[in-house]
Amino acid sequence: TVLIDRYFGVNTQKDFLNLSGDFIDIAKIMVGIPAIIPKNILKEKIEIYHSNDILAFPGGQFLELMFSKKQISHYFDDVVNSGFKLVEVSDNRVDISPQEKSDLIKVANQKYGLKVLGETGSKKVSSDIKLLIKDIKNCLDSGAWKVMFEAAELFENGVFKKEVIENLEKEINLNDIIFELPGPWISHITISDIYSLLSWLIGNLGPEINIANVSPQDILCLEAERVNLGPHMRF
Repeated sequence: TVLIDRYFGVNTQKDFLNLSGDFIDIAKIMVGIPAIIPKNILKEKIEIYHSNDILAFPGGQFLELMFSKKQISHYFDDVVNSGFKLVEVSDNRVDISPQEKSDLIKVANQKYGLKVLGETGSKKVSSDIKLLIKDIKNCLDSGAWKVMFEAAELFENGVFKKEVIENLEKEINLNDIIFELPGPWISHITISDIYSLLSWLIGNLGPEINIANVSPQDILCLEAERVNLGPHMRF
């Protein structure tokens, strides 16, 4: 379970984790938020997550921005100096070649000692499933621990494309994939769509399926679904 952290102050974070921390494995501090909050608070937030056995990482679009500015070494230095032990390497807004993506994963892992989440998929267009599968394999072969699957690739005009996951399952071990829930930044998505996808993933792929972009208010609901105590419980 991957929490998305958009707003926690440290006191709220501590209180929230006291209730829900046992059900969270990873926490994404969303996109560029690590750059705009005070450094001492960022460090404290990361330390709080780590003390609760939760790996924190900055959102992948931040890396894409710094890659486009040719400041990737500066970015990795700041990631490490802030206390992160996990980083996301994505290319869903910026064009990064397969070789460049592989190199980024290897540099993050081998030079900076960071655990790496790859990410596949675009926020701009619907991608061919064969290209997504190739990209996932490239990430894993380059040393990525897991690969995030961009939620926008699972929907078209608000309609869920289950065939994407069905085709993916034929060639990839789904233990290596973390499926993102869609957020409000994806067009034509409602709250109902988010809950329907969550329920579909658990019902069709099993209660241990990896799920990301889970909002704080949904952590307990997700765990209840995983153990068949949620509103979609099966009798």
